Amino acid sequence: MAVFTQLTEGEVAELLRTFSLGKFLALTPIESGIENTNYFLTTEGGKWVLTVFERLKVEELPFYLELCEHLAKKGCRVARPQKTRTGELFTYVHGKPVAIADCLPGEQITTVTVTEARSMGDLLAKMHRAVRDFPLVQKNLRGLDWWIQTAPKVRPFLNAGQQALLHEELARQIALSKTDGFKALTVGACHCDLFKNNALAEGIGTDKAHVSGVFDFYFAGCSPTLFDLAVTMNDWCIDSKTGRFIPELSQAFIDAYHAVNPLGAHEKALWRDMLRAAALRFWLSRLFDFYLPRQAALLKPHDPTHFERVLTDRKTCTLPWPTEANRHFL
Repeated sequence: MAVFTQLTEGEVAELLRTFSLGKFLALTPIESGIENTNYFLTTEGGKWVLTVFERLKVEELPFYLELCEHLAKKGCRVARPQKTRTGELFTYVHGKPVAIADCLPGEQITTVTVTEARSMGDLLAKMHRAVRDFPLVQKNLRGLDWWIQTAPKVRPFLNAGQQALLHEELARQIALSKTDGFKALTVGACHCDLFKNNALAEGIGTDKAHVSGVFDFYFAGCSPTLFDLAVTMNDWCIDSKTGRFIPELSQAFIDAYHAVNPLGAHEKALWRDMLRAAALRFWLSRLFDFYLPRQAALLKPHDPTHFERVLTDRKTCTLPWPTEANRHFL
């Protein structure tokens, strides 16, 4: 959770002159995110989220912003970026790119219910179908290449058992990436970081609870959609203390996903590997942020041992699979 670039009200009021969102009213820093600086921005035209991009290159931004616009046009509930008066999706402040997007309705999800898991499974499947005609391509910047580069940097901080786990899993994923089965997986523009803190819900606590929006696409990239499903379920459907799947949540989620974007035998064969890959990705990133942090106001790195537990569990655990295709867990 971080604010790397601190903006004054005067700077934001001046920035707003390039948009058609009304006059400045209020600005509040958001204590979430570890890559970018985010603020809630209130203007005469409504409430927005202002993002200052701290690491992303200017040439990478169109992919993220146009992906959000594409999904919004397809009816998916995402934070849509606002264009400047000259039709641009971003501008600059302090020499850094900055964008303003819709502030979505709803509340933060703390404890996932079956109804919310079902809603997110449905929305994620619709997002995966919606990007089939999205024309832009960008690699997943936190994909296998980044894992290979990052592992040696964090290894000195690990004990012998952790080092062995990291070596084993990274070798497995490298080998998997070279197989015909992996190469045959459906690939699309994916969120790749769709944890519950990157979504909002309405009707929380009722049987009408539903995910009202998804945001923070700035780890998005072209990836197997099965990996994106694994990333999301590894957060939404687990016991936060043990990292294990909660069967009623994981079953509701994957059944709802399958009803919109069917999963077949090929995906089933690689499902465990994708769940392990998703756990490895976030174990590595949390290790990196914990032991090699950047300076920032409000920065509070996440505990990396959480995804170590998730990874260990996914090696042998019972896996959810759509009940239509298989009446029982794998």
